[in-house]
Amino acid sequence: MKYSKYILFVTIAFLVSCKQNTKTQIETPKQVEITLTKLWETDTLLKTCEAVRYDSEKNIIYVSNIGGVPPSEKDGDGSMSIINLEGKIINQNWVTGIDAPKGVSYFKNKLYVTDIDNVAKIDLETGVIEKKYTVENSVFLNDLDIDTNGDVYFTDSRDDKIYKLVNDDISLWLDLKGVNPNGILVENDRILVVSFSVGDFIAIDKKTQERTVIANGIVGGDGIVPVKDGYLVSSWKGEVYFVGSNTSNTKAVKVLDTKDQNLNAADIGIIPNKNILLVPTFFGNKVIAYKINTSYK
Repeated sequence: MKYSKYILFVTIAFLVSCKQNTKTQIETPKQVEITLTKLWETDTLLKTCEAVRYDSEKNIIYVSNIGGVPPSEKDGDGSMSIINLEGKIINQNWVTGIDAPKGVSYFKNKLYVTDIDNVAKIDLETGVIEKKYTVENSVFLNDLDIDTNGDVYFTDSRDDKIYKLVNDDISLWLDLKGVNPNGILVENDRILVVSFSVGDFIAIDKKTQERTVIANGIVGGDGIVPVKDGYLVSSWKGEVYFVGSNTSNTKAVKVLDTKDQNLNAADIGIIPNKNILLVPTFFGNKVIAYKINTSYK
């Protein structure tokens, strides 16, 4: 009987050891390589296009156009456009009556857009601006994202803050002095931001607000989109970087550089089911689409 127990113990220990070794092999970091292949570009009619967002329900793409510069000028010449998945401009002036729209996202048939010192709520069916939420003491509202509850988070790049809009009420969510936050991506348990001046790509815990620098060196950081193995982060001057998640890519790796073409890379978007990256080129006045190709080493 004692001998049988010994055999059983050895067998269990062996199985546990095998399971642990298998788990270790599965979690071994892999090297990911991202390349981008150009698919199409729009006409150059999108005046100072800043941000793009794909609407998976309507299968269209929203584009925010600042219009005349500087991008902090209340000149009333901003607009929202709609393009299709082949790059054709369906409605160039879908929404007007805004100054310098930037960050864009939607929730339950409403589109939310930052516009210097306010957030505009737009009905997706009519294109009518239903309400403008003024953000007291704000300086330069920039990127915007929405969580699964419908809570709207947005950055003030020139005043180092993240605000939150919930049930028509705006509150300061976090003061990020010295960070100069631009791009923002809201996840289940954390919020990701990229600094425009410092170039840090930062994760912020939603509950504790503890910060962790994921990567750095993305000076001019503008937009963030999730991809299968991490994130693509744009730099306004005309670059896109890949930052790995659970891979051996611990540093930001440049995957696109259009500076020599005088094309910026502003607040990027993604069509996830097609692995297509959307790049608004700001002064280039057009959106360019790239196929995201992934390989492993």
